[in-house]
Amino acid sequence: MLVTAIAALFAACAPQGSQADAPVGLTVVVVDVGQGDGIVVRAPNGTVHLVDAGPNGQGTARMLPAIAQLAPTGYGSTFLSHFHEDHAGGLDEVLNALPLQTAYDRGDLNRPTTLTVNNYLAAAGSRRQQVSLGAVYQLGGGATMTVIAYDGNVLGGAFVDPTASAQEENSRSVVLRLDYGLFSMWFGGDLTGGASSTADVEGPASLACGDIDVYKLNHHGSNTSTSLNLISRLAPELAVVSCGAGNSFGHPTANVVNRLNQAAAARALLSTTTGSASTIGFGVAGSIRIDTDGRRYRAAASNGSFLDFWCDEVATPPVAVGELKISEVHRNPANVPDTNGEYVEVVNVGSKPLGLRGVRLVEGSNTITLASNFVAVPGRPLLFQVDGAPTRNGNQPLGVVLPFNTVSLADTTDTVALTQGITTLDQVAYTTGFPGGSGVAAERRDLFSAQTPANYAAAVAAFGAGDLGTPGTTNSADTTVHPVQCGVTVDSTRFTLHATALDHGGVFLSVLALANADAPSIPFGGALIPLAFDAMLQASLTVPGFVALMPPGGYRSLDVAIPQPNPVAGLPFFAAHVILDFSFQVPGVSPAVPFVLP
Repeated sequence: MLVTAIAALFAACAPQGSQADAPVGLTVVVVDVGQGDGIVVRAPNGTVHLVDAGPNGQGTARMLPAIAQLAPTGYGSTFLSHFHEDHAGGLDEVLNALPLQTAYDRGDLNRPTTLTVNNYLAAAGSRRQQVSLGAVYQLGGGATMTVIAYDGNVLGGAFVDPTASAQEENSRSVVLRLDYGLFSMWFGGDLTGGASSTADVEGPASLACGDIDVYKLNHHGSNTSTSLNLISRLAPELAVVSCGAGNSFGHPTANVVNRLNQAAAARALLSTTTGSASTIGFGVAGSIRIDTDGRRYRAAASNGSFLDFWCDEVATPPVAVGELKISEVHRNPANVPDTNGEYVEVVNVGSKPLGLRGVRLVEGSNTITLASNFVAVPGRPLLFQVDGAPTRNGNQPLGVVLPFNTVSLADTTDTVALTQGITTLDQVAYTTGFPGGSGVAAERRDLFSAQTPANYAAAVAAFGAGDLGTPGTTNSADTTVHPVQCGVTVDSTRFTLHATALDHGGVFLSVLALANADAPSIPFGGALIPLAFDAMLQASLTVPGFVALMPPGGYRSLDVAIPQPNPVAGLPFFAAHVILDFSFQVPGVSPAVPFVLP
């Protein structure tokens, strides 16, 4: 009976890729089109759609190359938020070049009659359709686009008169909600929020939309938009904004940046450019690529730096003491001002990825609480940085950008801590004589040893603009000996096996094994494998992905779908992670981890 159940489990088993890698499914690219909006959506089935296409010329210059890079297998729809040139200008170029099926817009009510609009109408031709309030457009592969508002009409019955607005065309913007699995994203064109005599369409539209993961800033981060009500109702974990470098509008404005990214609720905010160059508190990424499998998502900059997030519906346990460590502190940059170049680096030394929502960075009397559920992968350093613009911060990789003017590391004496609730996760206190100093970061030697001056060293490797440090990479001074670890996470639809061996990346085999008992142990390769050699163990070793080369980073994972009904519900399982060299010796093995499937 047990053998039959095990066979049924693995017959339906559908292993998925590692949580260290970019998720595969839906892709959204916020293209750097300068002062404007241009977004490409690649559905999970390969069909490409657009939301706006930037100013005149950017359809050809930026949008078409961005589309080609995604290797589309089909062409779907364009969605024009409103008729202003910085959103509509490039759309005729794309429509003339590609066989897109439908061109949706808000219709002809009080439509402008500019050359840009006329070019769009001619290119759209018979493909043009007016959006329908509440319509759910199928993008392919399970992704959908829902119309939340247009022309002041809001899903659920509300109406806000755009003609009473100081910015009528902006107030008429089409609002769209993109969904794929648990992932959701807002597109609102230049929608207005009531400031500067504009109509507050954001209020009812955000209420109709509800909680999302990613918010594409309305009106490029203008003060007329992104109201406190909208932020509260959408509760995004990541915000992205498209605006021109050195633009004359002040986009994104300090007011909007500080609303989104504040000490009590620090959120990730990424911009395509430095904007007007008068505001900090966000990461500068160039074109922003977001990939999601419907449970987690990655936001990547043009230079390859990235941040990982869990969708907010995914519950992650609190971080335990000992799992998250402060690994590096750069308290006195020399080649850039302290207000741009300071950073604190942290690293996960646990057995599985951590969700950082609710974690606090405490510096002196300053406390920053993370509202975004950043994913910290074992062994992958993550920066808390005071400025996210590489041109200003000494060319650091993308990190968690702290709210403006909330953290200022003292040069000689200060305390930096990571906390969650009333628990201190890790802490470093430094004073005169602590390693590092002007232009030199302090690197932790042993991540498992105490935070004392003797456990830190002055950095010796140069990065970026010339300061010494290793932001986002393993410390030059690192002497940590990492254990081989195995972790397991379970929900109603899947279980995930996590394999961590940070000292064995790239040149060892990683074996994830399951058994129904943890004894008697199996002698093999000079070690004892803490599992019984039973039918479950033998079956697991035949499933693709349970044996693989250990990635260079020293962490991999395997998501396994649970068949419904579950043939092994309630049965005990034990998992272990075994490292093999190519002579089949075992330099490391984890303890057995018990778990039960629902």
